[in-house]
Amino acid sequence: MNLLRLCNRIINPTRYSLNRQLQKLSVASKTPSTSLSVGQELHGYIVKEITPIPEFRLTAIKLRHKLTGCQHLHVDREHKNNVWSVAFQTTPNDDTGVAHILEHTALCGSEKFPCRDPFFKMINRSMATFMNAFTASDWTMYAFSTQNQKDYYNLMSVYLDAVLHPKLDQYDFMQEGWRLEHEKTDDPTSPIVIKGVVFNEMKGVFSDSHQVYARRIQNNLMPTSTYQYESGGDPEKIPALTWNELKEFHATHYHPSNGRFFTYGSFPLSDTLAFLNDYLNQYERQKTKAISLKLIEESRWNKPQSVHITCSPQSFVVNPNKTTTVSVSYLLGSIRNTWETFLLNIVCSLLVASEKSPFYQKLIVPNIGNSYSPDTGFGRHTLNTTFHIGLQDISKEDVDRVVKIIDETFQEVVKQGFEQSQIDALLHQFELGIKHQDENFGLKVILGLIYSWIHDTNPIDSLQITKYIEKFNNEIKKNPQLLQDVVEKYFLKNNHKLIATMNIDDEYAEKKKKKESQLCEQLISQCKDKQLIYEKGLELQKRQSAPQNVDVLPTLSITDIDKKVIRVPITQGQIGNTYVQLCEQPTNGITYFRCLLNTFELPNELKSYLPLFVNVLTK
Repeated sequence: MNLLRLCNRIINPTRYSLNRQLQKLSVASKTPSTSLSVGQELHGYIVKEITPIPEFRLTAIKLRHKLTGCQHLHVDREHKNNVWSVAFQTTPNDDTGVAHILEHTALCGSEKFPCRDPFFKMINRSMATFMNAFTASDWTMYAFSTQNQKDYYNLMSVYLDAVLHPKLDQYDFMQEGWRLEHEKTDDPTSPIVIKGVVFNEMKGVFSDSHQVYARRIQNNLMPTSTYQYESGGDPEKIPALTWNELKEFHATHYHPSNGRFFTYGSFPLSDTLAFLNDYLNQYERQKTKAISLKLIEESRWNKPQSVHITCSPQSFVVNPNKTTTVSVSYLLGSIRNTWETFLLNIVCSLLVASEKSPFYQKLIVPNIGNSYSPDTGFGRHTLNTTFHIGLQDISKEDVDRVVKIIDETFQEVVKQGFEQSQIDALLHQFELGIKHQDENFGLKVILGLIYSWIHDTNPIDSLQITKYIEKFNNEIKKNPQLLQDVVEKYFLKNNHKLIATMNIDDEYAEKKKKKESQLCEQLISQCKDKQLIYEKGLELQKRQSAPQNVDVLPTLSITDIDKKVIRVPITQGQIGNTYVQLCEQPTNGITYFRCLLNTFELPNELKSYLPLFVNVLTK
């Protein structure tokens, strides 16, 4: 009753409709055309494919560099926030975190820009809207975005030199990776400990129970491939990495032949290719090394496996008798199969994504646990896609019950299928996702493509979502059991599944600390000259505090910045007694609506219901 009173007080029904006025504003921009043609050569590149993609209002152009063979995808789109990135396949063969440490160390200065931490120092010399680097399970990416064309080439020169010609100085390796050093650097009587940026970062990661759970599941679900290893680095194994191994990993993996270059936006492609070609012409194709990096799919199991994981106690526990996590993980199809990946994404979303989904009804509604397990959902971050489903904060006695419910739910879905309204709602969300755009659209494109592109799929296929939606609609008309068939094949008849449980170990942190202490003692015992530890620590400290010549870095001048302020036109109006602001933008047919409701005169006894009211209203 109070919610009804609240609704009547806040929302005053009006006979005026905003639909007609707002629909006029949902303007669509055009798909850009190009003068290029397939087979054309341009600044050392060959155009391999040109595909207009109207649903995203872009034209995708795929090229290959003649000398090195590196791939380049350009997304031509009327968008001022231009993006550049390069990604390398960096598959680990151990847990030392070499790819992660290399990502850090490469950004400590290069041949052309011998300045420590050039990214950080470019912040006040650039108008970049984004600058970062990422290390995933099997690739490393360096990316930036900017709206200024001079800035675009400045940043590209810094990034290219960082990845292709990094200094990889030994002291930078010690700083970013790991080193033995006195706890107080300038006090040789203080204890010797293990230090390092990545070492400490990964200690933090492995203290997070959710991170531990998700990472251990991946390691155990794919135990014969590169995914058995921790690409970020296991703190217990990071000190096994040597400086020479880091340099060799760079020589092997950061060759242009192993690169995927990506550009997005409205800056001229020809100028970008000419700029890149000057760098790439210093190399030749590296056939043998590039081929050796190609991954093969995980060997399939004949029967399910299980693993038990321990973690540190959580800072906040709702019920001390319900601290167990359990999930079932499935190895699915190859990410190289775009249609299969699309279909599995639909099925997995239908299984867990809404309050009407089967697993929400069977696992969450009965209140067996507080929420889904940390890894729940469809995973497309490895060569083989995955699906994880489970619960956290359950009692130990409910583990078998949850596993049984999961299996029974799959059986029920195969028999009954999904409600058509759920399928329609999901496809509608896909379509809205296609039409929606924001300033980071270009970054989202490459971060969505790279997981499959790094495994030699055609990146343009992954952009053609409308094609796959249409194929899905046609296939499900021909076979109404399509989704049930997918569930039966990939879940009920799939023996490659891992049942994982996790429990709290009250001594988890203490055990980790003890292992680190033992590792440190072992490393110290291997040092022939302990005085060298002290001296290197002082030298690193001296280098870290030494002034840097930032003048070697490119910068923008006042004349490079457009003085014209771009103002967004807003039309002020009134509909009935309601003031309205209308803003016309190229939103590709979507109307965005935001409303502020006045609660000034709301009685005090109703104000406590506002959070609940807002939650109900927006469902």
